[in-house]
Amino acid sequence: MNQIGHLSRLIYLFLEMNNKEQFFEQTYNDLKDKIYRLCLGFMGNRSDADDLFQEVLIKVWKNLDNFREESSINTWVYRITTNTALMSLNKINKSKSKHTNLLTDNLKNEISQVNDSFQEDKAKKLYEAISSLKEIDRIIISLLLEDNSYKEIANITGINISNIGVKINRIKKILSKKIQ
Repeated sequence: MNQIGHLSRLIYLFLEMNNKEQFFEQTYNDLKDKIYRLCLGFMGNRSDADDLFQEVLIKVWKNLDNFREESSINTWVYRITTNTALMSLNKINKSKSKHTNLLTDNLKNEISQVNDSFQEDKAKKLYEAISSLKEIDRIIISLLLEDNSYKEIANITGINISNIGVKINRIKKILSKKIQ
């Protein structure tokens, strides 16, 4: 390769990397709070949520070149978050036989830090009710609480959009009964 060809390649790589960095930074700034809340909802405590959040960001960065724009960047990042969380939870399940108890204990610890006792009681009941749901139901309700549309939830979970609506109604009824 001659010097001009080499220089052109270097300029192309620089521009490509610079655009990737800008795209990642913009995506991070737009989604960091939602991703973190989703991680916290999955993991139930800040320490594990921090680890999951970091792992998600690394996966997003490494796979950014593979983003095909078949869905929105939000949906793509939520899918990475969900898959990474499920893999982490599976690892925890293998090492702990009672995953639900672990989540409940962690959620109780997080909730105990809330100052307002009334809000604490409501939040505690809600988190306990959510943690007792089936794994897929926890994912769906967490995504809904993050203001994702039914279509986005369907794309992220791979479940038909009409089934998402049915599942959400059932989840709401289950949570209502458990909270009362």
